[in-house]
Amino acid sequence: MARWRHCHVCGAVLPRGSTRRRVYCGPACRAQAYRLRQQDLRDGALGRLLLKSLALDDERLLRRLTCPVCGRMTYAAGHRRRDTKYCSARCKDRAYRRRRRRACQAERDVEASESSGVPAGTTG
Repeated sequence: MARWRHCHVCGAVLPRGSTRRRVYCGPACRAQAYRLRQQDLRDGALGRLLLKSLALDDERLLRRLTCPVCGRMTYAAGHRRRDTKYCSARCKDRAYRRRRRRACQAERDVEASESSGVPAGTTG
C-alpha cells in the first residue's frame, strides 16, 4: 500500500506518480514557501539588530529600526536600499502626503498674512 505524501505548505495530497523529492503541490505553494523563508531571514536579522542595540544602548539604531510613521519595529533597510526609512510603500506615501499638507498650509498662512498686512511669523 502506497503512502500518501502531502504538500509542505498547504497540506494537499501530492500527485500519485510524483518523485520522492517533490514537496510542494504546485508553483503557488513553492512561491509561498520561498516568501516564508525570506520572512524568517528578515525576522532573524531584525532580532539580532534589536539585541545589539539593546546591549549597546544605542538609541540611533533603535530609531533606525522603527518606522517614523506607524512606529512598527521593522528592519526597513534590510534587503533594500540602505537609506530606507519606512517599513512599506504605504507609510512612505503617508509621510509624503503629510509633508505636502504642511507645505500647503504654510503657503496659505503666508498668503493670508500678506493679504492682511501682518508680517509672516508675527502675531497681530
